[in-house]
Amino acid sequence: MKYAIILSALCLLLLAIGFPMVADALATTHSVHATVAGIEVSTQVDSAVASQLINDNGQRLPENVSADLRTRLSCRSIDEIPDAQALQNITSDYSTDTATALLIQCLSNIPRIQQSQRLFLSELAQRREGDPEQAAFLAAKANEYLVLIVPGWGYQSNAAVTGSDLATPREIITGLGFENHLVAVEDTGSVEGGAKIIVAAVDKYLHSGKKIILVSASSGGPTVALALDDPTIAKKPQVVGWLNICGVLRGTPVIDTFLPWPKSLLLHLVAFYEGWKYTDVLSLSSAHSKPRYDRFKPPAHLTILNYIGIPFSGQVSELGQDFYTMLKAQGPNDGLTLIPDALAPGYTIMAVGMDHFVNNDPEINIKTAALVPVLLKLIEGSEE
Repeated sequence: MKYAIILSALCLLLLAIGFPMVADALATTHSVHATVAGIEVSTQVDSAVASQLINDNGQRLPENVSADLRTRLSCRSIDEIPDAQALQNITSDYSTDTATALLIQCLSNIPRIQQSQRLFLSELAQRREGDPEQAAFLAAKANEYLVLIVPGWGYQSNAAVTGSDLATPREIITGLGFENHLVAVEDTGSVEGGAKIIVAAVDKYLHSGKKIILVSASSGGPTVALALDDPTIAKKPQVVGWLNICGVLRGTPVIDTFLPWPKSLLLHLVAFYEGWKYTDVLSLSSAHSKPRYDRFKPPAHLTILNYIGIPFSGQVSELGQDFYTMLKAQGPNDGLTLIPDALAPGYTIMAVGMDHFVNNDPEINIKTAALVPVLLKLIEGSEE
């Protein structure tokens, strides 16, 4: 529980020194009951506009509001995914959940995301039913692929709370018959240091005779992106896929909140208490991560599949709540990073209703198992 205590303590200290946070307990909430991106949603949201957008696609909104929202976002391809600033503007003018609902609608209009979302829901339904065709497909592919698992921050010290060791996915992938290996990055190391370890691990298995898939979570995301830029592996055709689970690709603004004086003292104290290197923590800040990630050019032969938690305000877990509250004025976030900052170019599955800590999903086992055939079919172009 040490990790959870530290998160709560940081937020309390911010309040003590006057950092503005939203008084969620006093906010008016509105009920929603709808299907969003193929997922049943029954929760509370932070505004009437958000509620109407979700419940009936905004059909009952005043014409001036409806017209304004229609002009806010345009999503026709993965190159038009709205940036954090556009969503922050909507949040400022309306609310966080309004921006979240618009973002989900926008992403749902992108053909590639439509494809992966539809495929995931289909494979998930087959998994629940124990479809023998799905089992046969996986059995036929198991010997062709090798999976390298890149864990997240604190995967040795805090995995019981965060699930950052990806132990459950590893067990499921093993159970499906696929060879897999954990990439032993440092427990709380820098993005740069972790990337070197990943490059060495990939290089080790390039001659295995199998196609290589990378699976990463949270801080493992920017680490994989940096590794894929390394010429040692960048153009190797054996590296065919990357499953990016809630990757903090452009860093977490939570860290940036603590960079100005005097809040930087808090971050130094936490780093000292936890035994973290301060510079390693900074490698996950938005200030350091955005310039680094902006240089990322994914190999043309690589299939990328994002699995991203997108919660409404009433769906945030206890672990994600404090940081979600801290970030909500900036727009849709998963309790650690802003949603657009977690999306690598490629396919995306929107885990509507889940936050950054998707390991808390009661269906995480069958969803993980469903992700495997989704990624394989996207890699092979056999999804139809």
